[in-house]
Amino acid sequence: MLALPFAVLALLLPSDPPLGGVFNGRAGQLDVPLPRLEQTLTLDGFLTEPVWGQAALLTGFSQFQPADRRPSADSTEVLVWYSPTAIHFGVRAFAPTGATNARLSDRDKISADDYVEIILSTFNDGRQAFVFGVNALGVQADGTLNEVTSTASSSSSATNTGRTSADLSANFVYESKGRVTELGYEVEVRIPFKSLRYQPREVQDWGLQLVRRVQHRGHEDTWTPARRDGASFLAQSGRLTGLRGLRRGLVVDLNPSVVGFENGARKADGSWGYSPQGPEYGGTVRWGVTNNLSLNGTVNPDFSQVEADVVAFQYDPRQALFYPERRPFFLEGIENFAVGNNLVYSRRIVQPDVAVKLTGKSFGTNLAILSALDDRSTSIGGTGNPLFNIVRGTRDLGGSRGSASPTPIGWTASIPTAWRGSTPA
Repeated sequence: MLALPFAVLALLLPSDPPLGGVFNGRAGQLDVPLPRLEQTLTLDGFLTEPVWGQAALLTGFSQFQPADRRPSADSTEVLVWYSPTAIHFGVRAFAPTGATNARLSDRDKISADDYVEIILSTFNDGRQAFVFGVNALGVQADGTLNEVTSTASSSSSATNTGRTSADLSANFVYESKGRVTELGYEVEVRIPFKSLRYQPREVQDWGLQLVRRVQHRGHEDTWTPARRDGASFLAQSGRLTGLRGLRRGLVVDLNPSVVGFENGARKADGSWGYSPQGPEYGGTVRWGVTNNLSLNGTVNPDFSQVEADVVAFQYDPRQALFYPERRPFFLEGIENFAVGNNLVYSRRIVQPDVAVKLTGKSFGTNLAILSALDDRSTSIGGTGNPLFNIVRGTRDLGGSRGSASPTPIGWTASIPTAWRGSTPA
């Protein structure tokens, strides 16, 4: 008996089409009227609950790497629906038995695994998007995608060409659960609306692209038949249409901190002694002012739990070292501060005594405002506190859909008074 190709065999398996309809990417069915269901779901990695039978089914994936716009060798099915508080994705990724690469690794470290990326352009502008990745076991990798300018960051797609790499610095709150099966793997993902920023409209459309990495073939597949030589990858996305009645609830995050420490020094008699310091109090607050604007404030933040920087050596003293931003306060809305050649480099703010930041999109303009009063020890003369004020705005001109990409026009005002003096003590 001849063995059928696995992708063909998977398509022959009997299954009832979901009530939300079937949308084939290769057939050009890229506008998905998303079902709104007043139901809740416990994520377990099994797509057997009745609610998945009412979802929209996205099929017809195409190869993107290494050659684009060809039928995928391994078929993929994605079920989508949303409740008043979250959007849900269920993924069936078919593969030969034993061919799925999956490991329990650290967050954002899934580039060597089989994984799926959900790229949500909540403002449907073809320029910026949220990226939610998950491997076959549910390990997460998330961040932002900004095609106006790329930022220096590690990314699960950093080795790919044909699309901008995602910046995986930011970490969002969402749930995922996955499992490996004899037919490949299944994944469930729940993304709450309070983790997103989106348009202040009653009824809105979101851009959607789905990317699957198939490690045993070295392929990367997309739901829409995207071209690698396209001016914009996001502009070749599909759409989730007719989203309405989205409820974020009250979005407030409080992170208080209390720090105590001791300084050690050798005494006059040669012995070693310690002097206790502190406690020092501080905290950070994040407030979702509206669906599209977030306000962050911090006082004497504690960055002791932030991942340590990798050691770097400076061979050319004329070139400054660059370290990626990992501090939680500065990661909120970091994509809106992105400027070519790292013109806005938040690591110049070393240890703020107090800082305030407003980020989001309003009236079609991306806004990013940051004001920070740094610690006196970072000042040039040591007699005052360096003050930083940064304002960044970008606005697209032209259409945001189709093959032609919008032209971004932006402006940046940066007033780091630490370079010209300091505020009075």
